Amino acid sequence: MLPPQVAVALLVLLLAVVVPLCAVAIQLIRFIHWFAWADKGTRGERPHFTGPVLALFFSTLAASDFMGFEPFLTLSALNPVPMEYRAYLMVAMLALSVSCWAYGRSIRDRVLRLGRPGKAGQG
Repeated sequence: MLPPQVAVALLVLLLAVVVPLCAVAIQLIRFIHWFAWADKGTRGERPHFTGPVLALFFSTLAASDFMGFEPFLTLSALNPVPMEYRAYLMVAMLALSVSCWAYGRSIRDRVLRLGRPGKAGQG
């Protein structure tokens, strides 16, 4: 039997991976509907993927030490952080996941602005 703290931590990590994965799947379905079937005059903006995809990436990195199947085993083996600091890495990756979800569109806009000459200093 696992201690309650470990069970809660594993449940949180499971939710941290499943929720962004579901959000990406929903956004993909919305994008397909937007692209294929929605009325071009009233369909509005294209669905955005930046926040959920970045959240999925960082939450997958956070959960890589606790999942026993591929690609998590390879990610865990390639991780250069020593084992005694992996808990801190997990908390940092979960914090990045939440912040990327909240600020995903502004992160994308800033990166796109940096790529345009003459507009990098404005903002």
